[in-house]
Order: sequence, then C-alpha cells, then structure tokens
Amino acid sequence: MSASASNLLRSSLISLAATSISLLAGFASSVIAARLLGPAGSGKVAYAIWIATSAAALADMGLPQILLRNTGGLSGNGELWKALVRTALRSFMISVGMITAAILAFAAITYVQRDARHAWFWIVTGSLFLSYAFHVFSTAIARGRNQFGQTARTTVLGGALQIPLVFVGAWLLGPTGALIGYIARYLPQALKLRGYVDRNIKPLHQALTPEMRHYGRYIWLSDLIEILVLSRIEFLFLGVFLSPTSIGYFAAALGLAGLIEQVMLQISPALIVNFTEAHAKNDRHMLNAAYGRVIRIVALIMLPISFGGAAITPDLLPLIFGDAFGPAVPAAATLLAFVWLAGLSVIAWGVIGAAGRSGLLLRVQIISGILTILLLAVLVPRVGLEGAALARATIVTLTFTLLGWTAWKYVQVAVPMTALAKTMLAAFLCAAAASVGIYYLDGIAAIATAVPAGAIAYMLAIRFLRLVSPDDVQILMDTVGGKLNGVLRLFATRLFNFLAPG
Repeated sequence: MSASASNLLRSSLISLAATSISLLAGFASSVIAARLLGPAGSGKVAYAIWIATSAAALADMGLPQILLRNTGGLSGNGELWKALVRTALRSFMISVGMITAAILAFAAITYVQRDARHAWFWIVTGSLFLSYAFHVFSTAIARGRNQFGQTARTTVLGGALQIPLVFVGAWLLGPTGALIGYIARYLPQALKLRGYVDRNIKPLHQALTPEMRHYGRYIWLSDLIEILVLSRIEFLFLGVFLSPTSIGYFAAALGLAGLIEQVMLQISPALIVNFTEAHAKNDRHMLNAAYGRVIRIVALIMLPISFGGAAITPDLLPLIFGDAFGPAVPAAATLLAFVWLAGLSVIAWGVIGAAGRSGLLLRVQIISGILTILLLAVLVPRVGLEGAALARATIVTLTFTLLGWTAWKYVQVAVPMTALAKTMLAAFLCAAAASVGIYYLDGIAAIATAVPAGAIAYMLAIRFLRLVSPDDVQILMDTVGGKLNGVLRLFATRLFNFLAPG
C-alpha cells in the first residue's frame, strides 16, 4: 500500500471513529433530554436545533465546501490558501451577522410579547447557530488541510462535553439549559478557526474564482434543500398544526431511524469508492458489478435492522425514551421500516455523482423537496404525527426510485431487483420471528427474546434463499479475515460457510 493510500485510509478511519462517537453522544443527549424534559420540552430542543442548523446552512453560502475542496490543493502555492480563507471568511461573517441580527430581533419581539424566559431560549438558540456555523467553517478548512486528527480530537472533546452539560442544563434550566450542551459540542473546533486565519493576509476578491463560486452555489442550493426540506421540516408542520409535544414525539421516533441512517452515511464512502475507479477505466461491466454488489451487501445489513427494528419498536422506544413517548411508537415503526431505502439511496447517489452528473442529483432533490412539502401539508393536518411519518416514508421510497431510474438511464447500472426482493423476504421473516417475543413478553425480556430469534431466522433465510455467494465470502474474508485472531477467524469462517454453502 502506497503512503498516500495509507494516509487516506488512516484519515477515513479516524473520521469514522470520531463521527461514530459524535453520533452516539448526540443520541445519548436526545435520550437525556427526553427523559428529563418529556415530549414537550424535548420537542422544543429538537425544534431549536433544527432552526440553528438550518440557519447555518443558509448563512454558509457554500463557502465551507469551497474551502474543503480547495485549501489543500492550494498548499503548494505560497499564501494563496490563506488568502482564500480570509476572503471566504469576510463573506461568511456578513451573512452570519445578518442572520444573528434577525434571531436577536426575534428574541426582542418575544421578550416584549411574552417574557424573558422565552426570549432567553431564542438567544441561546442564536448562540447555538453561531457555534455550529463556525464549527462547520473551521472543520472544512481543517479537513481541506488534511488535519483529520485535529477534527477527530475536537469531535471527541465536544461529545464528552455535550452529554454532561445537556444533563445538567436540562435539569437546572429546562430546554434552554439543554441547548447549552449542544453549543459546547461545536465550540472546540469552532475556536480552532483562529489558527487558520492569518490577519497579515488581506482578502482578495480574485481568490474566489468563478469556478469556485459556481461550485459553491450548487452545493449551497443542494444543502439548503437537504437541511431545510428533506431533513427535519416535519418539525415546522407539526409545530404549526399540532404542538411542541408532537415535535418531541417525532424527534424520538426519528432518533432511532436517524441513527441507523447516519451510520450508513458514514460507511457508504468506503463501499462506493470503487465507482470512481470504474468510471475512470470506462469499464461498464466493472461498474455495474460493483454497484450491484454494494447494493446487495448494504441491503443484507440494513433490511433486517430496518424491518426487525420496526417489529421491536413497541417495546424498544418506551424502554429508551420513557413511557411518556408511547404515542410515538406507530410513527417510529413506520420510519424504521423504510430507513433501509434511505441507505440504498446513498449508493445510487454515489454512482451518479461519480459519473459527474451532479445536475441530475439536484433535479431529484428539487422534486423530492417539493413533494415533501405538499405531502406534509396534506397529511399532517389530517393524520397528525403518523401523517408526518407516512410522508417521509413516501418520499424516501420515491427518492430511491428516482435515483435508481436515473442511475439506470444515465449511468447504465441496474438495481439487482431479484436479490433485493429475496433479501426483503428474509428480512420479513426476521421481523416475524422477532414479533413473537414482542407479542408474548414485555420490556427488556421482550427485546432479549426478539433480537436473537430474529437473528437466527434471518441467518436461516440467508442460507436457504442463497443470498450470499462463495465469491462474497471470499471478498469478506480477504477484507477482514487477516484482522481476526485465531478463534474469531474460525468463527467467521464457519459462519460464512453456513450462510453460503458450496
């Protein structure tokens, strides 16, 4: 392995480990907020986080993505990367200042119309916006400069601060106090920005080239659609048509599915890295084979988690978030049952992006965004919380269908429908087996019975439906076999041989 490939792998592993810690810290914080604040209080926290992150996406104007892409490439050109940072920071500060002023003005109106307690909530929300916005800007520079170790350390430090501060803040100050923990999560990397700004270098308008600006505008628009519309816009409709309590229910329901989806988003770059290589070689057979193999493997992982998770949700969700979140169970089960489609969409997105067809991806996002708003406007007032879940399930199904069709038409790669259908059958059998324990038992006993029952049923289904081939086993063993010791390697060999009999 070359030095550059080794460094790339090491950076990817460091980022994956740090991101995993961050995801777990975020999930733990949401559980703490739910337990201490109840559905209404945790709903206010979730709504404030969505407002802060959406405002940050609006403020960044694609500048962090420009820096991520270009600061490393300019490293050999004297002080050009520093001039780029200074120029981007000047534009960034203007937009951030405008949005901060708007949030403070809203807080002042809230103080006049309501009271100081509600005004402070929005002031702290504004602080969260600033912390997150500068975190994103600083992280982009650090990663562009290949400082993955630094971002990993600040991510771990932020996660370590977040959990206790969310607990203490929620306990003492309610939803406003809980937000302080989220502010602390992003501060360590945000404060590192000073080290990347050389005040002796003056901003240069020409440092941001037309090509950079065009790229930034496209990314900005895509991010706005993703964050404002496709991520948590349900909160807005639930808040308008229902109450903060319904937002808390939906945030809890989304927590389990979102955790699974985020793990998939972190794993996917390692799985789809060979798409670009196949495009470079102009080898359609190799590309189609890689695409189909990745979809099969990811479906094998995600479908039992998705279907099985939906089956055990009636006991799992109250066990994690508390009995007060019982009304969220139907929505959570729906979201979990369809989260596998979001995972597969990442693969189709990756193969289209590797082909350089970014305009097609934006088109799919726009269609999905418009339909999301229309569905929520129709379903939430009529069906309530479950309507929001049904809207999201419909959109992830439509998005995967559009991306799959786009990949087939423009990149000439096809979803392996037969293998996918057989895997869905195996996952359904897994969920059915898990449901037996949920039906007859309650609480921890139900989960402890359902999970192994579902796993055994799924492994038997894999064997008899022949979902894993000997070639798949060889690839898996070549990939991970050398990293296992004697006992684990023997266990893995026997398990794979059982799943894929010759």
